[in-house]
Parts: sequence; C-alpha cells; structure tokens
Amino acid sequence: MPPTRRPPPILLAALSGAAVLGARALARRARRKGFAGRVALVTGGSRGLGLELARQLVAEGARVAICARDPEALLRARAELAARAVARGGSEGDVRSVPCDVGDPAQVCDMVTVVRETLGEIDLLVNDAGIIQVGPAEQMTLA
Repeated sequence: MPPTRRPPPILLAALSGAAVLGARALARRARRKGFAGRVALVTGGSRGLGLELARQLVAEGARVAICARDPEALLRARAELAARAVARGGSEGDVRSVPCDVGDPAQVCDMVTVVRETLGEIDLLVNDAGIIQVGPAEQMTLA
C-alpha cells in the first residue's frame, strides 16, 4: 500500500480560512433575516426558560407554537404570548398552544401535525421540555 500524501500546509490553511469565512457569512445572514415570519416550536413553553424563549421569539416576529403537559399553564402562557404578538403588530393567530407530553411519541407526532397545519412548516425547534431527576448517572435509565 503506497504511503498517503498529506496536502500542503498552505492548502490546509486556505481551506480552514474559507471554512471560517463561510461560517461567518452564514451567521451574518441569519442575523439579518432574524426570526420574523419564521415558525418556531418551543417544547416546555408554558413556564421558565421555554416561556422566556417563546417571549423572545414573539418579540422577534416569529410565529410561535408552545407545548407543555399542563393545559392550564399552557393557556395562560398562550394568552400572554398572543397579547405580545398583537402589541407587536401581529395577530393572536401567530401563537399556538398544544398540550403534549414529549415523552409520548404519538403525542409528539400529533403536536407536530397540528403546528404544521396551523402555522406552517417548522423552521426552528427549541426542545426545552424535561423532567429533573437527581441520582447517580449509572442508575439512570432512558425510561
């Protein structure tokens, strides 16, 4: 087997530089476009970090769907977000809430279908739903 040839260092430097420039260009384009008009789905969106992220997305002009297990907390969060959307010049229809336990794959599929049918294709997923469990990692299971 013949020895492998290494590319010249100048070529590696040029490729690395091109990759960095490309990443910067993509980041600039993303900042310019922002989230206005985009569809965002935030799991765990009825409180805490999920709700705060949903607030920020609404402030940026995104159409936002939130999900959570607690229907009452979800309705309160949706009402707040819808009021923010209206105050920003959008409509109440720019915010959707869907009760969902993300631990149940069937509920997740149904939720995604509802979001796509009411708001459109999902551009951004913020997966913030979770349960805090404390214990040694060796004793944790997927279930």
